Amino acid sequence: MNITKEKEEIIIRLPFWKKRSNPYMPNEDVGKYPSLTGLIIKHRKDGNHYDEIGFAQTIDMDYASKSDQIGGFVITWDGEEKEFIEKCKELGLKIKYRDF
Repeated sequence: MNITKEKEEIIIRLPFWKKRSNPYMPNEDVGKYPSLTGLIIKHRKDGNHYDEIGFAQTIDMDYASKSDQIGGFVITWDGEEKEFIEKCKELGLKIKYRDF
């Protein structure tokens, strides 16, 4: 990760791909996965009606023969859901939805 400041902006550079690791095959190249996933959390239970939108950490689960998991938000999105979906498509990121 590379974080810098240019004038009045903070620039965060993350690698798009991360190398998968498998503790059962430490000397083999087992592929790569995107470091971020688009995440939209819709809060609807108990009268709550708000959404959390942003880019979340992708957790490598390939070593356990499972789908990758989604961690916490790395960057939250301050725009509309539709714009976020378009940005994820532009970046080539998958989007996951969670309902609470």
